[in-house]
Amino acid sequence: MSYYPVFLNLEGKKVVVVGGGPVAARKVNALLKSGASVTVISQSVTKSLETLKQKGMIKHINRTYKKNDLKAAFLVIAATSSWEENIKIARDAKSLINVVDMPSQGNFIVPSTISRGPLTIAISTSGTS
Repeated sequence: MSYYPVFLNLEGKKVVVVGGGPVAARKVNALLKSGASVTVISQSVTKSLETLKQKGMIKHINRTYKKNDLKAAFLVIAATSSWEENIKIARDAKSLINVVDMPSQGNFIVPSTISRGPLTIAISTSGTS
């Protein structure tokens, strides 16, 4: 698969992250730095996500995922520990969808980045590692 490199303006855009573990927390932190309006859907979250919730920086829906959760989402991250659930989320998504550890199930991947001030360099293996 070949990917088209792009940087997205997420300022104020609704982003839904399904999952509350360490991988989801890492994704949420990067999304917040981009100015996204983040909603996390998970029955449990890491301490860092709980802190972000208490500070009002993210919205947390404390339950399992439902199909309507993706309504009006500009971007979706499926970051649960269940590959079956991640595939279900990917199939339900009508927007940009990244499936953690399963790039073939989504329509975009997140590259590794290096940032120095206004300079950001993205590096990708097209999802192979």
